[in-house]
Amino acid sequence: MAGSAPVIVILTLTIFIAQVSCAKTPADILRHSVTRHGYPVELHKVTTQDGYILTLVRIPGKPGKAPVLILHGLLSSSVDWTVQGQDKSISFIAADEGYDVWLGNVRGNTFSKEHTALSSKDREYWQFSFHEIGLYDLPAMVDYIRSNTSSDAIHYVGHSQGGTAFLVMASMRPAYNRKFASVQLLAPAAYIHHATSPAVDFATRIDELEMFAKLTRSYELGGRGPGSSMDLVYAGHKTGLVPTDLILTNIWYFVGAHDSINRTVLGEILANTPAGCSVYQLLHFGQNYLAKSFQMYDYGAIGNVQRYGTKIPPEYPLHNVTAPIMLYYSVGDNFVPAEDVEELADRLPNVVHKHRIGLRKWNHIDYLFDVSAHRLYRMIVASLTNQTAEENEQ
Repeated sequence: MAGSAPVIVILTLTIFIAQVSCAKTPADILRHSVTRHGYPVELHKVTTQDGYILTLVRIPGKPGKAPVLILHGLLSSSVDWTVQGQDKSISFIAADEGYDVWLGNVRGNTFSKEHTALSSKDREYWQFSFHEIGLYDLPAMVDYIRSNTSSDAIHYVGHSQGGTAFLVMASMRPAYNRKFASVQLLAPAAYIHHATSPAVDFATRIDELEMFAKLTRSYELGGRGPGSSMDLVYAGHKTGLVPTDLILTNIWYFVGAHDSINRTVLGEILANTPAGCSVYQLLHFGQNYLAKSFQMYDYGAIGNVQRYGTKIPPEYPLHNVTAPIMLYYSVGDNFVPAEDVEELADRLPNVVHKHRIGLRKWNHIDYLFDVSAHRLYRMIVASLTNQTAEENEQ
């Protein structure tokens, strides 16, 4: 009987995962993430210039109110902006103020895995980093929103890689700068060479990561689906086999100990987060950490000469980023430390405000899940109103 216990546990988890997977499609999950809190929702498909099909989640606003595009970070998705619920999540706080809220999902995450020609099972599908997200995904979202609303300029809120993507787009395709009324970047992952998280050390093991990906023919990290490690963790937590404190201890190992997550929503967070990414996204961050630079993907000396004309990848031309930018950062962030955001601020030509969060333990995921994050969100939403008023006065 004792020997059969592990088999029973595995069967229980397998059945649970199968039931959850069959019950809800990605579209169902996105709709439910909004409607369960009493808000209307629309799902929009957007195709990028290089064929990736993305899903935008829209919470329609009041007539005449400006659109706000909110973009997640690495391994995240639009669901993270809704999981804390009404009065607590930035998407609903902005919606309550009448804004036309759009939540992005970048290529490769659970909700944006379609392509016009490729399957997510193909190696070619995963050959992208945050560079392509900034060069193609974000512009496609911006163009779609502007063509489907009455507003020429939109507001933007980006966390971590969501900030990275904006800086790539605004520096490489500078015509997009004028399409933003305001830009709010939360812990933007550009310069990260002061990072101390163990995850960064993992990302710098470039040769090992690439070799592992090639041997396993798996270029996705943190993906979801039947049999995935993250779905097993979620199922284990849901059934009580994996204790909450064990999960939090593992999270704190990477982001720094801060008992700030509302435990009542932890299960909902684990249901969809992490949402998957390409190994090349992680590798690109690792390269920038080692290079102490915010630069394009390093393909090696020969590959760089072929692509860039130089052996070393060029830095992103941040002097082209002329949109009005507000930066939010904290001393407790071990992924995007305060000194790195300060360096970014010195290199950007139009930083209109910097907000340094005073809580010493405020870490990289507190922007999403801290029980008091709604206070920061209200500050951000209030600044949208101020920026709109200033623009109308000009």
